[in-house]
Amino acid sequence: MSGSVGQVLVTGGGGFIGTALTRLLLSQGIKVRNLDFVPNDFTAPGLRHFQGSFLDHGLTREAMAGVDCLFHLAATTFTREANQNPARDAQENILGTLQLLDYACEAGVKRVVFCSSGGTVYGPTDLDLIPETAPTNPISAYGISKLACEKYMRLYDASSGSGVGNGALSTVTLRVANPYGAGQNISKAQGALTTFCHRAVRNEPIEIWGDGTVERDYIDVRDVATALLAAARAVKVSGTEINIGSGRGASLNELVSGITAQLGHAPTVTYRAARSFDVPRNILDIAKAKRALDWEPVIGLRAGIANLLADMQSRPEA
Repeated sequence: MSGSVGQVLVTGGGGFIGTALTRLLLSQGIKVRNLDFVPNDFTAPGLRHFQGSFLDHGLTREAMAGVDCLFHLAATTFTREANQNPARDAQENILGTLQLLDYACEAGVKRVVFCSSGGTVYGPTDLDLIPETAPTNPISAYGISKLACEKYMRLYDASSGSGVGNGALSTVTLRVANPYGAGQNISKAQGALTTFCHRAVRNEPIEIWGDGTVERDYIDVRDVATALLAAARAVKVSGTEINIGSGRGASLNELVSGITAQLGHAPTVTYRAARSFDVPRNILDIAKAKRALDWEPVIGLRAGIANLLADMQSRPEA
């Protein structure tokens, strides 16, 4: 069953996933507030920007007033930065998320959709497909803080019976795989596919750590956006975590083959020694998303690579 979504607040709305989500929301006639240091790279009726951090108490309260749904996408650190300073990561992202939940309760927000990391919260596993019931043993500070935030989402959800919050908040966590797509900032890109495409169009060598058989679950950012909206609308889903991915794996060598097929020539590839912290396989089971959200991805890897390469080739630096 789907519910209506009124005015929303997106933390990190000027980022990669945030921009895709904002465009989708606006196309549905939903008013959007973007709380981010980075404004959206477009203007539109119904879009309002609040410049700053979700850690800013006054700004956050102002931005959240009158909001029906909060999409919490922002984080102050990436994986490498979190590992370099776990204390800062916990202080800002775990406690910052707790602060957001308190403000959401104060403001009467009905739903919070939290963007977690399907690529880091599970850790090493031998499973071919990882369901939400799989053990969570993250091996990075980033994954640990995401998992902690997930637990607080459950605690604040009205169905938990914990008494925390206002007793009316509904939360849903999406464990997103490896997003890619047009508009991704290459300097902040965490995924191999975006980096590979960027190097390929610039005729720079692609570096692969190991033999290229490491498998990941890659999902187009436009499919991530539709999943986030589906989570906001799924009124019967609450206090739970849901995997969002393609449901299939692709090795690093397969990514290179896909790029080669689109470009018509093979990029140069340099293989380096394998890294101990690279999980050999991480592919999400998305059966719950299909069942609970009536959602599944519609953009295949081949079409996604073609779209990403076209975007890369259109950039001035290409």
